[in-house]
Amino acid sequence: MKYLGDYHTHTVYSHGKGTVDMNVRRAAEIGLEEVAITDHGYRHTTYNVRRTDYKYMRRDVTDANAHYPVKVYLGLETNLHGRYGEIDVTEADIEDLDILLCGYHKLVYSPTVKEFFSFYVPTFFAPMFGTSDRRRAINTEAYIKAIEKHPIDVITHLEYTIDVDVAAVAQAAKEYGTFIELNGKKVSMTDEQVAAVVGTGVGIILNSDAHSPGRVGDFSVPQAVVDRLKIPPEQIVNLDKLPDFRLQKLKGGRK
Repeated sequence: MKYLGDYHTHTVYSHGKGTVDMNVRRAAEIGLEEVAITDHGYRHTTYNVRRTDYKYMRRDVTDANAHYPVKVYLGLETNLHGRYGEIDVTEADIEDLDILLCGYHKLVYSPTVKEFFSFYVPTFFAPMFGTSDRRRAINTEAYIKAIEKHPIDVITHLEYTIDVDVAAVAQAAKEYGTFIELNGKKVSMTDEQVAAVVGTGVGIILNSDAHSPGRVGDFSVPQAVVDRLKIPPEQIVNLDKLPDFRLQKLKGGRK
């Protein structure tokens, strides 16, 4: 059994340590068939992709596709930043993407004062002062609305610094064709939460979240969870097969 793709990697365009070429070269060296470049979305305050860099990222991905026996996708790990599912890309941005990831991160600009005080501030401080059923419901609604509104392919590191009803998010993801990630740096869900997610039947994807080329394709952390919980191999969408991504289906399928 073999993982065929790694769909969450970072480069120097945000706060990774390697170039696009270095990540793809590593993917080729370890025998991956596909890899995605998914640097951080535009509204992060410290390690965001700049829109002016995007044309250079596309150039680098095109060059890598021409030189390596690996299919390279250009995407973004967008930021969830509002309680009604707002993320930091526009429809025009999505037209230029091959893959769309979404996760919650701290230190993300809120586009309005209302969102700053209703979502950013309470979510930011919740890990320090404790959460509540109401805050969990708001956070859960934010993820579900994002899945409903946008063609998100992967929800990254669910439960990382934000408390949600993971089963409810996973159920929405299943209905819309979005995958739930087990992250290569840290699986932030408890075993009980992972089991609840798996129980919905949603597609599970293992990604490295590599911030250096040497970690591309490193699934050891989430693989330990897979082994411990005996997650069915057929539910893991990049194990012995290539994922059928939601955004690609909207654009007519794999090229």
